[in-house]
Amino acid sequence: MGSKTRIIILQMKEIIYTLVFVLLALLMIFLFIYMFFLKKGNKSAETASAPTYTPGVYTTSILLGEHPVSLEITVDTDHINRIVSTPLEESVTAMYPLLESCLEGITDQLTSGIPLDQVTYDDSSQYTASILLEAIGKALDKAAS
Repeated sequence: MGSKTRIIILQMKEIIYTLVFVLLALLMIFLFIYMFFLKKGNKSAETASAPTYTPGVYTTSILLGEHPVSLEITVDTDHINRIVSTPLEESVTAMYPLLESCLEGITDQLTSGIPLDQVTYDDSSQYTASILLEAIGKALDKAAS
């Protein structure tokens, strides 16, 4: 009889181990679903709201040829107030005539509340606008963190 009892105990241990591993597998599947599928819905809701910034003046620079151009972006907690470039040298304004007008257009749109990725610009100033938007994006990333 002693040998039958041992066989039953070994079978019971196997059942317990199997149940523990099944529970761990179910827990891991639940965590996998939670981490990769349920979190995405929350992030899209957060990004739809207005971005929050640390109020202040943030600077970034652009290298146009050999001449650095500095941009100052002034932000509140949820709004871009002003974007200003440093006084440009005559050689920079001669080489990049659309820089000032393109910056004014972008500034008008951003200060009116349009998100950075929805800013529109003329096809004639596509290169200039992309440089400015990239620099403004870097400064806003500084303001957001």
